[in-house]
Amino acid sequence: MSHTIKLNKELGVIVLRAKRSMDVVEIQAAFNEVVHLPGFKEGLSLVVDFRGSETLITGAETRLLADYAKRADAKCAAKWLFLASSDVTYGLSRMFMALSSQHEVETHVFRNVTDADDWLGVGVEMDEILARTPD
Repeated sequence: MSHTIKLNKELGVIVLRAKRSMDVVEIQAAFNEVVHLPGFKEGLSLVVDFRGSETLITGAETRLLADYAKRADAKCAAKWLFLASSDVTYGLSRMFMALSSQHEVETHVFRNVTDADDWLGVGVEMDEILARTPD
């Protein structure tokens, strides 16, 4: 499997971990899985951890994902946090941020868990969120 998805109800956070390269179709399918998780509700935060993969998609495919996200945009404020250690994934995630900046979902990308601490506003550091939401 290219990824895992787990909901941590206590923290109100969904963690999607890429385990290997994911193409645009797999990323869209993973986003669809998120909204069909038992316990899913609007306003949950999403952590997408790309550090375990080399998710290589094109700029055009990033635009497709931003358009897809717009069609599936939340009806209330939510936060999506991307963890991306490779330069390519980081850059494409920044592009997604810019293309989706008008959405209800606020998106930000970080290179490591320390930089991501406190951004979700759940009162728990990122490494603790990841530890408390195992595969």
